[in-house]
Amino acid sequence: MALFSGNDIRGIYPEQLNRETVYRIGYYLPGLLGARDIVLGRDPRLSSQEIFSALSQGIRDAGAEVTDIGPCCTPSLYFANAFYGFDGSAMITASHNPPEYNGLKISGRGAVPVVA
Repeated sequence: MALFSGNDIRGIYPEQLNRETVYRIGYYLPGLLGARDIVLGRDPRLSSQEIFSALSQGIRDAGAEVTDIGPCCTPSLYFANAFYGFDGSAMITASHNPPEYNGLKISGRGAVPVVA
């Protein structure tokens, strides 16, 4: 399974997707989105909190603000992104994949998905 797909980023944690990779994604995300404020949500997978920590640190180190809405479902994050006017969002989830996987679904303003 490729880490980066047309719709999201997914891999086995920490073999394919790890703290360093997630930090780097977070660091470059504000520039990619033209974002000053990014809202983050996560599913209940065991690795989601660790991924959140690395991702949010990267975003903050790049000079953007992070708003954490905590554990939630993807539609809730999309709602928060669009309704509250954030510049972007990242949902930490691997959706239907087995529990050893985790990943990111990234959206820009208005909860428009970022796709390749």
